[in-house]
Amino acid sequence: ELSSYGWSLPVSQLFFIISDSDNIYQEGQAAVEKWVRSAVDANIFLVFVILDNPQKAHSVLDQKKITFVGNEVRTDEYMDRFTDKNYVVLRDTNTLPQKLSDILRQWFEMVNAKRDG
Repeated sequence: ELSSYGWSLPVSQLFFIISDSDNIYQEGQAAVEKWVRSAVDANIFLVFVILDNPQKAHSVLDQKKITFVGNEVRTDEYMDRFTDKNYVVLRDTNTLPQKLSDILRQWFEMVNAKRDG
């Protein structure tokens, strides 16, 4: 399923980021979020294609993110970091053509809606 941004500007470009999502914030969360904001400001529609190998011991859908707030340990779902982004979790590479066609269809619908709206 593709989740989506609340776009306020017309979208003119489509950009795919393909990753297993491990160490996505290796350069720091602030740096990644700044780059994402810059892309959105430039009317680039970002789509994260997250490769999730079902053979891995831990699926990206099952992972937790641990943070420390003061003296407390906070546990969140790893995928919560993607809630404000467009993404698709790909567990079977055979489904890639269908997933990409769904993403392209939604992108064209969004571009047409922004153009007509």
